[in-house]
Order: sequence, then structure tokens, then C-alpha cells
Amino acid sequence: MANAILFDAHPSAETLIATTGTLKNLANAAIAVSDECANGTGLFTLADFELYAHDFAAAPSAGGYFELHICYQLDGTNYADGEDGDLADANLSSATLVGVFPILNSDEDQRVQLIGIPLAPHDFKCCVVNKTGQAIANTDGSFLKIYRYSHEVQ
Repeated sequence: MANAILFDAHPSAETLIATTGTLKNLANAAIAVSDECANGTGLFTLADFELYAHDFAAAPSAGGYFELHICYQLDGTNYADGEDGDLADANLSSATLVGVFPILNSDEDQRVQLIGIPLAPHDFKCCVVNKTGQAIANTDGSFLKIYRYSHEVQ
């Protein structure tokens, strides 16, 4: 009989969008696509996400945010993005939306987290959609990181 639910280990950071990646100079309403996250072998059940926006061209609109979408590779080949499955021109929907990073009305650096996002046992890519009203500055530094983990029943 199980009597405790614990984390199996302290999660390690994995960079999905690097500091020189597609978040650099990301325009308002544009989409940044991450590197692939191989969860089909890791089989983690939960994830925490950290988005770091290194400056903006100007202060974001009040109530601005970034959307986080997860597009899974259910068949081992194609990403389910409503388009041709390669995320080159992602057609995202409420079916792929997993959370929102709220952004302050300030052009300073901002670090925002999403905690406890459920993961399916498939490889995936993340898409970040800029809904802040401003572009991220055309400088290196912005990133998206994931911390994957599972619970262990003892």
C-alpha cells in the first residue's frame, strides 16, 4: 500500500528556445517554435516552464501575455498543429494551448513561470505566441526552459 507521493527527482532545466533563438526580435502576434522535447522516451508526466523576455522594443500593452502551446508528435512523425505537421506555419488552437505567461506593462526584463503542466508520453515542440502588443528587443538573452518531472508513489 502506498503511503507517500513524492517527486522522483529534482527537475533539471532543459532549454527549448535558446538565448539566440526565435524569441529574439519576436514581433507582436508572431510565433516562436522550440526545439523538440523527447518525452516519448523520458515519459515525464508534468512540467514547469520558465519564459525569460530580455527587454521589449517598448512597454507591452496592459494585460499583455505570451501563449504557450504544446504540439505533440502522436504518430512519431508529424506534429499536430492543424497544418502540415511540421510547425513551419503553425495553425494553433485551443486544443494545443496549455497556458499563458502574463507580462507586466514594462519594457524591462521579465521572467515568468507556468507550473504543473501535464505532459503526454509523446515527443513535442512548444510554440510561444507574442500577445504583448510589442516586439521583444532584437538582442540575445530571451529563452524558454522546461523542467520535466514525475511523481513517485511509495
